[in-house]
Amino acid sequence: MAGDAVHDVLVADAVDGVAAEIELLCGGRVTRVGLDQVLGVAAAAAALGRSPDAVVVVERDARVDELVAALGRAVAARIVVVTARPRDGTLASLGAFDVVPLPPARLELAAHLFRALESPAAEGARRRPRKSDVILGSGAWLKELFDRITMVAPTDVTVAIVGESGTGKELVARTLHDQSARRAGPFVVVNCAAIPEGLLEDELFGHKKGAFTDARWDRQGLLAAADGGTLFLDEIGELPMSLQAKLLRVVQTREFRRIGDDRDSHVDLRIVTATHRDLERLVADGRFREDLYYRIQVVTLRLPPLRERRHDIPLLAHHFLLRHRAKLGKHLDGFAPAALTKLVGHDFPGNIRELDNMIQHAVVMAPGPMVQPEDIPLPASRSDGAPVDLERPFRDVKGEVVDHFERTYLAALLHAQHGNLAAAARAAGMDRKNLWQLLRKHGIDPARYRGRRR
Repeated sequence: MAGDAVHDVLVADAVDGVAAEIELLCGGRVTRVGLDQVLGVAAAAAALGRSPDAVVVVERDARVDELVAALGRAVAARIVVVTARPRDGTLASLGAFDVVPLPPARLELAAHLFRALESPAAEGARRRPRKSDVILGSGAWLKELFDRITMVAPTDVTVAIVGESGTGKELVARTLHDQSARRAGPFVVVNCAAIPEGLLEDELFGHKKGAFTDARWDRQGLLAAADGGTLFLDEIGELPMSLQAKLLRVVQTREFRRIGDDRDSHVDLRIVTATHRDLERLVADGRFREDLYYRIQVVTLRLPPLRERRHDIPLLAHHFLLRHRAKLGKHLDGFAPAALTKLVGHDFPGNIRELDNMIQHAVVMAPGPMVQPEDIPLPASRSDGAPVDLERPFRDVKGEVVDHFERTYLAALLHAQHGNLAAAARAAGMDRKNLWQLLRKHGIDPARYRGRRR
């Protein structure tokens, strides 16, 4: 079990498919037990150093106050209670991490569960990738990402994270660090695009006293600060050519020389890079060193933009809603179906960062009890007058536009019909078989949209 890249969730009194739903949502190991067994099972697992990441207690006919209190004393796992009395503050005071209304809507259950799983559990628990804000979701891409993180994290190979701005590259880098043997060491972030070129060398390498006019004392650079840990070079595509040769030496030998120093310094660190740029194109254009490119691309992790995983938008939206309503003290129950449809239809050029900001705005402005479409501000459409790529064949460009429309329409359709394929086919005026073939073409699973109506 020590090598599993999955979550362990213990579910007490799992009936009506709650445990199966949890297993589908978290993609982990779900153990079902009765209310009378959960305390013993959880305590035994903790004694063996295998404490679950979360314990979900489904309260139906009997109050579970004493059980929740006992579990809180026995294990360090987060306790989530699914109950018909969610606004009763007793459970929270007894140690429940979160309380979910019964019966739980699928999206709300997912958001609460992921919030519990992303919170730190017992230090003795096995360390593995956590589904968190920006990599929360479902689908084959996420499983592949976690599998690759699990394989790569224990090594010291250089990792390149590629994705558009706002897709969560820094969080993936932090996850790699947290799952590595260097987790107790520093995690140092350098944004190569945010530091002026004239200062970047000093920031990275440091200097000796007297190296230049204002060098009145020795200065440790960020390379030395990352010794024993991980150095995360964000937006490495913006690194000036003048520094790329010096960085190449660090990548190859872990040695560097401070400005004004006549001796080399050695560091023991791991290097993780990230960029939204096409480095291969930069190499071809002579703006990025080919030897450095190959050195930093030992393993590449690619993060898809939000528009390519629209089925995750409602889940992420509920997650951000829970977070912001707690911070702002707002009582909002969720999203009106039309509001979710509006979100799913947006392209989100700013990706998850944009969605997070949009939901925060909605929480502030929504009078309640549900977020309505008018509470969600969308930027004006940029489709009219948008530049057309005339260097590509008409058929290719048209295919992309059609695919985009089909994915957007299908996602909104399935949300409106709660994943009911027959109802979706009727609403779309399509044959059910043709609709199913279209869903398969785009890799859309109707089951992701099924959930109880609020």
